[in-house]
Amino acid sequence: MQDVLRSWPIGLGGFLLGLLALASKDWLVSKVKLLLDFLYGRFAGSRLLRRAALAKYTRELYRRHKEFPVSFQADEALKLPMESVYVPLYGAGTTGGEALAALSTTLRRARRSVVLGVPGAGKTLLLRHESLMWAQERVQDDSSRVELGDVTDIPVLLELHRLNTDPELSLEQHVVRHFARHGFPRANTWVAGALDRGDLALYFDGLDEVAMDLRGKVVELIKEFADTYADCRIVVTCRVAVYEGQFAEFDQTLRVRHFDEHLIRRFLNGWPWRAGTATDTVDQVLGALRDTPQIMSLARNPLLLTMIAYLYDFVYAGTDQVLPHTRADFYKQVIGSLLADRRQSSFALPLKKSVLQQLALAAQDIPSGTHDRLALPEAEVLKTARTVLEQQGRDPALAENVVKEIVDRSGLLLAVDNGERYQFAHLTLQEYLAAAVLAANPAGLLRRYEADPVAWREAVRLWCGVEPRDCTEVVRAVYERDPVLAFQCLADAHAVDDGLAEEVLEHFKARLRAGEADEQVISAFGLVAGDRRQRGLRLFEFLKDTVGRATTTSARRYAAARAPAARALAATNLPKAAEVLASRAHPENSAWRALASMGDLAVPAFRAAAEAYPNAVHVLWSIRTPKAARALAGLLWHRNPETELLCAFHLGELLTVPEIEADLRTVPVPENYSYLGWVWRPFAQGSDDMLIKVAGRIAWIINESLPVEPGGRDNLPTPDRRIIAALAVVGHLAPEGHERLNSAVHVPDELADWIERRGPSALLTRNRVGDEPVHLSRQNLSYYLQCDLDSFSSFVVQQSDAALVSAGLSPHRLTLVRMLPDWLQLRVAVALLRQTDFASPQSWDALPPGARTSTSDYAFGRHWHLWFTLLMSLAGSAIAAWGALQASTGAHPWGPAWLGAVAVAQIVVGWLVLALYPVRGGHPFKHWWYAMAGWIPAILVYFYAALTQTWGTPAAIIVTALAIAAFLTVTMRMFVLADREDTATHPVREYVLMPLI
Repeated sequence: MQDVLRSWPIGLGGFLLGLLALASKDWLVSKVKLLLDFLYGRFAGSRLLRRAALAKYTRELYRRHKEFPVSFQADEALKLPMESVYVPLYGAGTTGGEALAALSTTLRRARRSVVLGVPGAGKTLLLRHESLMWAQERVQDDSSRVELGDVTDIPVLLELHRLNTDPELSLEQHVVRHFARHGFPRANTWVAGALDRGDLALYFDGLDEVAMDLRGKVVELIKEFADTYADCRIVVTCRVAVYEGQFAEFDQTLRVRHFDEHLIRRFLNGWPWRAGTATDTVDQVLGALRDTPQIMSLARNPLLLTMIAYLYDFVYAGTDQVLPHTRADFYKQVIGSLLADRRQSSFALPLKKSVLQQLALAAQDIPSGTHDRLALPEAEVLKTARTVLEQQGRDPALAENVVKEIVDRSGLLLAVDNGERYQFAHLTLQEYLAAAVLAANPAGLLRRYEADPVAWREAVRLWCGVEPRDCTEVVRAVYERDPVLAFQCLADAHAVDDGLAEEVLEHFKARLRAGEADEQVISAFGLVAGDRRQRGLRLFEFLKDTVGRATTTSARRYAAARAPAARALAATNLPKAAEVLASRAHPENSAWRALASMGDLAVPAFRAAAEAYPNAVHVLWSIRTPKAARALAGLLWHRNPETELLCAFHLGELLTVPEIEADLRTVPVPENYSYLGWVWRPFAQGSDDMLIKVAGRIAWIINESLPVEPGGRDNLPTPDRRIIAALAVVGHLAPEGHERLNSAVHVPDELADWIERRGPSALLTRNRVGDEPVHLSRQNLSYYLQCDLDSFSSFVVQQSDAALVSAGLSPHRLTLVRMLPDWLQLRVAVALLRQTDFASPQSWDALPPGARTSTSDYAFGRHWHLWFTLLMSLAGSAIAAWGALQASTGAHPWGPAWLGAVAVAQIVVGWLVLALYPVRGGHPFKHWWYAMAGWIPAILVYFYAALTQTWGTPAAIIVTALAIAAFLTVTMRMFVLADREDTATHPVREYVLMPLI
């Protein structure tokens, strides 16, 4: 008892120490983390931590740019995935059809670019998207691991408004600060070196947001920066109204292009629709836009499309409301919805609307020749707000609060130039609000229009639709000055005298027949002909007859009118217009080209046309919607090989569009056609995924008909990398038949030097004698290339391609490999150089996520199957050798004496061959079956003979049969498991398939 009493203080002390350790655990962890963060902050720019810091910078770029907030959100958490937005560009000097042809223009085409756009067009989104794409190529799915690869063109998105607060800092210092804000502190030395090497891509965003008194200085700083760091890629963005050609010496000037139907769909698919929203909401929105051509033209602007999605998600949900048919009604609805904020508001909707209307009128009254006439100085904005507050009996001191609430909660008014000026989010919002102020004052509207027709042109059109009134006098006055504007007003006006309307229509019909219809006139024809009122129906019939006369005796008379009439029909965006154009479309005529611009409405026509005209496949591909992809899927089983090949390449490329991939999983496919089902099975979502057959059919067609000659694929898009990679690495598929790679490859001097810089290579040194060509085994070269997988460079990719050529890879496979992106080319090269034999389809087939690739539970050389078989063979060989010796010496004759001697020699030689058999796999006994094939008969014969002499014939038959059965059962099981192991551990799975999954 005394011992217990003496030991209790020790136990109590231990218990208290344990409690203290548990209590201090979190404290210690936090202190250690603080210490590590301090050390990282101090030494991130050092040589030791630079690559880790750059990886952290990459992760931070990905985190910040993968989503973007909606400016007028009703929910603070409402964000849109950046991947759902793609901002197309075209050259600033292009118009009309040239702009469409320049869709592929990108920022990466030149080292110096200027990007211009109107407010809300997506200039900043473009740069954020470019930054995200760079980071996304390097960040793994779990966002924890980064494969930096070739660290060039590292994006640096520098908001130029930051120069307003720190104008004394150099651009280099602002770049260093940018890296510090993104997890890479103390990057001074590294940034200086990266700029000198040309490793950075500088995105200077928002020249228009620089204060006016600093803008000239900033322009000079950017020019000097571009001259100093000539190898860096530089992009400057600016609003069209502000840009005065300050960077005319840059390589290219680009304009942000409007969205087409494919991009509208992509945007809407990425919208975070609220729970409970109908699954076909995107199709409903697109259908409503097609029914309202005026609103469809607004949806081509990302900001206005965001407003449309907002209406459907937060205003129309659970109601019978639909999109209005005119722009004026749309603006009325969206402005009312955005100002009627459901969050707690300090000011009523009528007050905020009055402020916006007066600001719009003030902005519209600025003469059109004034530079940057769209932005109002802060002082004028506050003065206008105070005036409205006084008129409504409110305290004028609340002006700042009213303006702030409008800016922060509606997104209709934007603060620019670092808050020194304000402008409307989109010019047509301003024009609508100004027209609404003058709703009861047509004389005031006309007076302003006559004084400044350029500034008030669109406002006049919107005025005609603001209220249900007779617009005859306004349209008549406008017709005398600008007939085209009067024509456009007919689509917006609620009521116009029939005589005046017919006079305007006849005037433009005559211009159309004479071939004098420009883009504005054609657009006006489309707007009026798309109107459901009688005037629109009659004009639609006129356009239909004009296009139809192309096949009559009056064709020559109407030849000049044919193309503009076809384009006007397409501009109506009506299904019946698509039917008219489809009935007359031919690859060489204007109806074909006009129909191609109608998006999904044109899909049935081009699907039918593809039966006779293979180039209809390209048109379907350019539409880039799920409906067009389904039409292409039906052409994969076409009777014409040319159509099938075109379809395989075009539809294969469309599989890179997520919404199209998802839609094709349920597309119906015919039976009894050849396809490679194993190609897509690793990426399938269940056994009933129709993409197994669709992608398999694409793979089969490409593998059978791939053009390998130079220029053979010049006009073909590149199919999905998952299909191309499978065809490149799996064996027994190439048209050349079974192929094997050379065991050694030629190593050029540049690659040899690169290998030696990576570290001493005894193998390379041993093979490098004088001026003789250096050769290295494929497996050894693959080791060096593998070390560069995470930081691949263009040099290594080129050398891996040369190594595949030297290894004897077929032209067919080389063509496939070269179709892959650089990072995947290198992985494919490593897998092909490392392999013993080409992968079987089973190696590529079903691979569930997380499946092992390079390790296995089955070890051929250590498993009991091999040793059991080997012991049976030794025992059988010993018994057979004893029996053969007995027969050859005459002790127990069995056949000719010489036969026994031959059998003994055969058994001995067979075992010697087995021992010396060259290792083809990874174990010396893996192919022992082939070594034994010649002497097994001798073993069986004399094994049976020896047993017969000892136990008699019946027992010998039974024992021999049981031994053969046991031997064959275990041997076959051994080889099944070995083949399964070979399949599961083939290099293709680890280096190619897993990264794709």
